[in-house]
Amino acid sequence: MVSKAIYDISVIIPFKDKSKMTLTAVASLLQYGPSLKEIFLVSNNSSDIELQQIREGIKNYKNIQLLEYNRPFNYQKINNWAVQQTSGDYILFLNNDTELTKNSVGTIEHMYGLASKKDVGMVGCILLYGDGMTIQHAGVYLHPGSLGDHVYIGKPYKKALAAANSPTDDFPYPINEDRKLTAVTGAVQLVEKKKFDVVQGFDERFIIGGGDVDLCIRLNKAGYQTWIAHKGYIIHKESQSRSHKPIPYVDFYYSYLSYINGYDLKVGDPFVPKITKGMR
Repeated sequence: MVSKAIYDISVIIPFKDKSKMTLTAVASLLQYGPSLKEIFLVSNNSSDIELQQIREGIKNYKNIQLLEYNRPFNYQKINNWAVQQTSGDYILFLNNDTELTKNSVGTIEHMYGLASKKDVGMVGCILLYGDGMTIQHAGVYLHPGSLGDHVYIGKPYKKALAAANSPTDDFPYPINEDRKLTAVTGAVQLVEKKKFDVVQGFDERFIIGGGDVDLCIRLNKAGYQTWIAHKGYIIHKESQSRSHKPIPYVDFYYSYLSYINGYDLKVGDPFVPKITKGMR
């Protein structure tokens, strides 16, 4: 039996409690993803019972470690701290409410191929809701008012595929092609560590939301373009990994300051003008 090549990727999966969901994410990654250098499960103030479940679930895996970051929740700080613990040349940020399936085989490998190019920064992928049929994310675009949104969110994945060779008003950009974008969501993000370091990682002024998009924008400005990989998809059970707390005002404020650097008033988001032109 030929063993799979080990990809020089360090995976960071933050979590608070939800041990069953977290272990499901890990198991799916091991089953349908490539062989990886290391996986860090980063607890943020989880209970002892949930932590014990995690320890029990990973005890037979030498390349999976449990880390604890027991400070007030800040997505950016958690991930920046975790990156400092890694040894891989590439970092995969992964939510614990994601799950790979047989349709995810090759997705991370394809993302890695893009991320390894010298002028590429952050790389994301297609995400579907838990029903496995509806698009949750096909990239992030910017527009006035709501600041940003997901490409094709809430639309049927099969219809997007059917329209790939003949664009429609609902699907003006083929979903089966790699594409440059302003940003991709933090639920699944892959980046070369040295490029992450060039822009000094996540901006820790953000608390919950917005820092993932801001990081992509800053990488773009530094000459490392954000891309979305078209191959396969990953399931994202959106926001099940934390309680539904309101987004802090500071996240909206710093998002606005960041996003105006990626928006063109004439065409909207410069990477998907057919979607955003004329939005106000």
